[in-house]
Amino acid sequence: MQPPTDPRPGCPPFPGSRVTVYSRTLHRACELLGGLEALSRQLRVPPEKLVRWIDGCEDPPLKVFLDAVDIVLLGAEPGSGKA
Repeated sequence: MQPPTDPRPGCPPFPGSRVTVYSRTLHRACELLGGLEALSRQLRVPPEKLVRWIDGCEDPPLKVFLDAVDIVLLGAEPGSGKA
């Protein structure tokens, strides 16, 4: 899978060399919700943690990952701020 060429404003850059299923899913959820702040609110986690998880530095807790999977599978409207 190729990284997005036009990242959404407010989303961290796609994690270059540390891509994991976790980082890819969280990054896509960030795009779908319209930014890091919206994803942070939806998942109820601090934005700083999300950045580390999206960057592939750490794996998120399973519940956070599964909530992000739900966001991606439900395909929220870009910029809506909710799933």
